[in-house]
Amino acid sequence: MRKPSRALSGGRMDSFAIQDDAFLDALFSSDLGLGLAVLDRELRYRRINGVLAAFNGVEAGAAIGRTVSEVLPSAYPEISPMLAKVLAGEPQEDFSVMAEVPSLPGKPSEWRASYLPIRTRDGAVVGILVKAVNVTLQQASQRALSASEARLRSLFEQAPEGMTLVDSQGQMLLVNRNMCRLFACEPEQLIGQHVNMLLPQTRRDTHRVEMGRYLQAPTQRVMAERRKLTAVRLDGSEFPVEVALNPIPGRNPPEVLATVVDITDRLAAQAAMEASLREKTLLLNEVHHRVKNNLQIVASLLNIQSRSVEGVARDALRESRSRVGVIAMTHQLLYEGNNFSGLEFGPYLDKLVQLLKQTYQRDKTRVDIVLDFPSSGMRVETQKAVPCGLIVNELIVNAYKHAFPSREQGQIQVAVIQNGPQATLQVSDDGVGFPAGFDPTASRSMGFQLIHMLTQQIDARLEILQGPGASLRFTFQIEE
Repeated sequence: MRKPSRALSGGRMDSFAIQDDAFLDALFSSDLGLGLAVLDRELRYRRINGVLAAFNGVEAGAAIGRTVSEVLPSAYPEISPMLAKVLAGEPQEDFSVMAEVPSLPGKPSEWRASYLPIRTRDGAVVGILVKAVNVTLQQASQRALSASEARLRSLFEQAPEGMTLVDSQGQMLLVNRNMCRLFACEPEQLIGQHVNMLLPQTRRDTHRVEMGRYLQAPTQRVMAERRKLTAVRLDGSEFPVEVALNPIPGRNPPEVLATVVDITDRLAAQAAMEASLREKTLLLNEVHHRVKNNLQIVASLLNIQSRSVEGVARDALRESRSRVGVIAMTHQLLYEGNNFSGLEFGPYLDKLVQLLKQTYQRDKTRVDIVLDFPSSGMRVETQKAVPCGLIVNELIVNAYKHAFPSREQGQIQVAVIQNGPQATLQVSDDGVGFPAGFDPTASRSMGFQLIHMLTQQIDARLEILQGPGASLRFTFQIEE
């Protein structure tokens, strides 16, 4: 007889497989896949493990203290005769029974079980040790597992990309048919081989070291972080590939699922797209260059024409020449910058101001233009750069003509401030200012009509600032 443990109903007992309570605790907490329970003489559950509780369809805590007939009302008529025999001292070992349980309601399930008497030292039966397996439930689980494995295997085989399962030594355990198609071989030519055989000879030594280091602590490399490599087929031909790595959870030693994609077509399409983009860029460069040249010809013609006239006509031709010059300069900067989406606003305005100085400071030599804008980092879209340049041109020309009627000295300020996606352009002078009640949006002069139109074109908010001289502020959206 084994060493006795404490009896379930107060006395001492001998058990067939249990030496003491510590051993009993260990047995019931172990993951054996076997249902275990201890019943007292009234057939109440005193212990039950999670496996048997799941088989029964009743939580373990809810079963403790309840009788078999309460926990398994449908199955009790089938098993009660055997339980009675065990309480009479007759073990019931390795028997089968069909009984309905809550975990599979509505139909009997097959059980294989053993009921063993638990005795005191003097041989009295004080309880029953239950060992049971729900065969039907196990078979259903096995069928579900097999079906799941079949689906996964089908997905693996039907995957449009090449896939291989690699062990911790770098050997290929499984390959799908697209992997074989990529490398022009049969599965048996790859399975059991090291993945290095799929790389050019010059890369194999380095790759073996890199992969050995990676397999010590494998991590997922998602699709956006695929490794670009050159692979080699068994016939020796090379082709570009991308490789994604996904460690299989719970595998020790580790296993990794490698996904391989032939990117030959993608690289060819990318190269064709880049070539087309370069061609279009050259064409746009040529267009901007020719437009700039043609506008400069127009500006030169206007300049020549202005020499032969006087008064208002001469001023009008000079102003038209200045406007054409602004547009020509924009195309020149686009051509030089090789970026047609926008311009650096600071350098653009700086060149514009220099152009205006060359045109107008012959008459007003002591008028100074002060610039305040970032030298870089502030881009304005092309469709807004030309209107902004024309606005600055009109306001500076207007200041040269009207701000300093009785003196030859003065100051014009051009300032730009960026605040996130919003820009503020302000043009001011310290001259005589606007007439009382002046409304630039209602002015009938060509210059202010043009400014009003350009303000609407860039969707800007126009403000007239109070103070000495004239000051206009334009607030509009730009790329951040």
